[in-house]
Parts: sequence; C-alpha cells; structure tokens
Amino acid sequence: MSPSAAAPSFIIVGAGVFGASTAYHLAKAIPAAAITLIDRSPFPCPLAASYDYNKIVRADYGDKFYMSLALKSQHVWRTDPLYKQFFHESGMVNIEGTGLGRRMVQNFKDLGVESKAEVVGPEDLRKRYPLFWDADYEEAKDCYVNPEAGWAEAASALRAVIAEAVSYGVEYVQESVSRVLFDEERDCTGVELKDGRKLEAGKVVLATGANTARILADSAPKRPELQAGERIMGAAVVCGMVRLTDEQVELYKEIPIFLHRVNGVD
Repeated sequence: MSPSAAAPSFIIVGAGVFGASTAYHLAKAIPAAAITLIDRSPFPCPLAASYDYNKIVRADYGDKFYMSLALKSQHVWRTDPLYKQFFHESGMVNIEGTGLGRRMVQNFKDLGVESKAEVVGPEDLRKRYPLFWDADYEEAKDCYVNPEAGWAEAASALRAVIAEAVSYGVEYVQESVSRVLFDEERDCTGVELKDGRKLEAGKVVLATGANTARILADSAPKRPELQAGERIMGAAVVCGMVRLTDEQVELYKEIPIFLHRVNGVD
C-alpha cells in the first residue's frame, strides 16, 4: 500500500541510539506520522554500538561546536524524566600530555558556561583520589578534572527510549533489512526485509552504522553516487570488563571515570 500523501510516513532502519532517538522525536513532533522502526532483534539490539552497560556522558571536548552540542545533551540527561533515571554524575579525570585539558577549560569560558572543570597537577590528583596514586604520570602535562561529567546506563536507556517511542505509536519491526527499494524515477520508496516483505514510506532513514555500506551496495550496485565509498569507515574498540567482589564495589563505587592517555595508552 502506497504511503498516504495526507500523513507523512517514515521508515527508520536501525534501532541504536540514532535510530531510536529519531523515531522518538519524530513521533513526538508529528503525532499523525506513520513511523516504522526496524532492527534485527528484540529491542535493544545487542549488536548496536550504543548497546552497553554504560556510556560516558560528558561535554568535555576540544572542539567548541561539539562541546556546545554535548552540553545540550548533558542537560537533557540531567533533567528529562525519561533519561535522568539512567544518568550518574560520577565526575571524570583525563590524564594526557597534549594540553587538551586546558583547551577544554578555555572552551567552557568561551561558551559562557559555568563549569567546575579544572587542570591540576599529578600530586594534587593523588591527594584527591588516593586510589590513583600509582598511575603513570610521567608524561602527563595536564590532569583534567570535571566533577560534572558522568555515565549512563546505556542499554537500559536505549530500551526505555524505544519503549517510549512505541507508546507514541511507532511500530517496531523485528527483522533484517535486505535492501533499499527505488522506483522508476530512482527515488527511494521503502525497504525489503529478509523475509521478503516490502515496506513503503515517504522517507527512509538508514541508521545502520557499519552495516550502511553493505545495504547501499546491495540496494543500488549500479549507482556509484549512492555507495559509501570513503565517506564511511568502520571502526572498533576493544573493551575489557572485570567482575568485582562486594568489597571492591565498596572501594571503587565513588571513583570518577578515569581516562589515561599518556605513554601510548588511550
């Protein structure tokens, strides 16, 4: 069935942080819209980059524009009932040797934002956080401290946002997308699912992360202008987790996020 011209329709492929947020805000902004959110598993999809036990929530960046966006985001994490239940203001320490800490402090000032961020020396940091006494400070020019940074319960927050979007009328479809569909005029009209179903909408949003290049290649192999090419690069990080004893939880539960970026460690 073709999408109605009277009511806007959207298909969003990928229910990670970008897809879920897009569906949620579209549903709030355009109540009459028909919105379909698609991912390959029950939400939240464990393969999404945004699926994790936690993610750092901070506004501490060397780029002022990026910092200004992050400040808006951090405000929402602190104040919106949907998000604030998952946010923990633990503070953050960043040890590095490029002068980034001082640039971030200056960025707050340039943006007219009152901030508790400061740069301290290694000895001062050891006094504030005795658990960090044996960290490697040899090449550390700055020990940046911001008690207002924190972390969020990533998977739980993602699940809550998608559930809220569904409560606003978003349809969640559990299936993989095989390809994007085009009409005779080469305009995008919808998607084909792995099970053979074809869904149509006025707008199609790909929030598919590292899978984007594959979907575009399979959808329009003879249209080079649609291929990802060098515009998208897949990347990955290695994460390690340690299961703490009850005693260790008590010892470490109040420490800040600790970023160590000297001597080749990041």
